[in-house]
Amino acid sequence: MNDFSVNFRVYYEDTDAGGIVYHSNYLNFCERARTEWLRAMGMSQNKMLEDKEGFVIVNLSAHYKHSAKLDDMLKVTCAVSKLRKVAISFSQQIFNEKNELLFELECDVAFINMKTGLPKAMPSEAYQYAQGFLTQKS
Repeated sequence: MNDFSVNFRVYYEDTDAGGIVYHSNYLNFCERARTEWLRAMGMSQNKMLEDKEGFVIVNLSAHYKHSAKLDDMLKVTCAVSKLRKVAISFSQQIFNEKNELLFELECDVAFINMKTGLPKAMPSEAYQYAQGFLTQKS
């Protein structure tokens, strides 16, 4: 398995008045990491939108463990836990600079035809790329 991670700094707008990261921003950080994962494979969300196709979230489960704070540097990981021709299950974690686990996310995304809303097979290059991040056999 290849590891994929992205680092993000916590800015004031990510926090509440007390300097603690607002709960929905953990989801945003994970979304940004998945977007960077797509970019690393050469997939452009703009191109997918032009082609009327793309990934949509169909299920997620989040577990908050500890709070991130203003100015923290966060590492957001992205691994594939299950892979199908039309869907990917991601396991994501967020760590602070002390390597403390702050947040975990399990997220299922489907590749769909945006015109019909129906699942479709993702491009073979995307499927092959995702296989390199698979943590277990599907």
